Amino acid sequence: MIVNRRTFVVKRGCEEDLVALFRAERERLNIPITFRVYTPIIAPFDFVAAEWEFGSLEDYDKFWTDWSARPETAEFMEKWYKLTENGGTNEIWNLEA
Repeated sequence: MIVNRRTFVVKRGCEEDLVALFRAERERLNIPITFRVYTPIIAPFDFVAAEWEFGSLEDYDKFWTDWSARPETAEFMEKWYKLTENGGTNEIWNLEA
């Protein structure tokens, strides 16, 4: 099992809107993968983190390739860019326990 953990820099005052966008996308996709969104309590300001769990790197690649090819993704990304700034991280971790 692997976890793809990404952090995103959010424009000031847009955290709730970004979380709502994530929730709507999760509902729209309606696929059986574990997906979590985190907002900070004690963490850098203006960040949101998200995690997706995949069985393998191949599953990870397939998910993101398929998601990128969907026609709805362009609309999602247009909204996304209005809520986020450049920066953040993209990590892949082995889930060991």
